[in-house]
Amino acid sequence: MIRLALADDQRLFRYGMSMLLRDMAGVQVVLECANGEELLTALKTAPVDIVLLDLEMPVLDGIETTKRIKQEFPQVKVLILSTHDEDKFITHLMELGANGYMLKNAEPDEIDTAIGRCMRTDSISASW
Repeated sequence: MIRLALADDQRLFRYGMSMLLRDMAGVQVVLECANGEELLTALKTAPVDIVLLDLEMPVLDGIETTKRIKQEFPQVKVLILSTHDEDKFITHLMELGANGYMLKNAEPDEIDTAIGRCMRTDSISASW
C-alpha cells in the first residue's frame, strides 16, 4: 500500500484529488493539508511514501516545502502538481530533490502512472 499526503491550499482541488486517489488500487491517502507548514508538522506523526505537493500555497510554498521535506524526511518522495509548465520551475524543483512534476490538468490515469513510477525510481518526467 502506497501511503500518500496531499498538500494544496485549494480546498475543492484537494477534495477532488483525494476522491480520485482513494479510487486507485494500492493507494491510501493518509494526510490532506492546506499548506507546507501544516504538512511538515503532520509528517512527524504520520509517515508517508509520497507527497503530492502544490507549488503556490500560503504560509510555506511548494519550493520551501520540498527543501524541508528532503532535509527532514529524505525517504519521502515529492511529486509536484502545478499549473506552471515553465522549465525554470521544473528544473529548480528537480535540483531541490523533487521526484516528479505533473500539471494539474493531467488525466487521472497519468497521476496513477506517475505515482507508481515515483515509487519505483528516483525521478520521473511526467511533464518535461
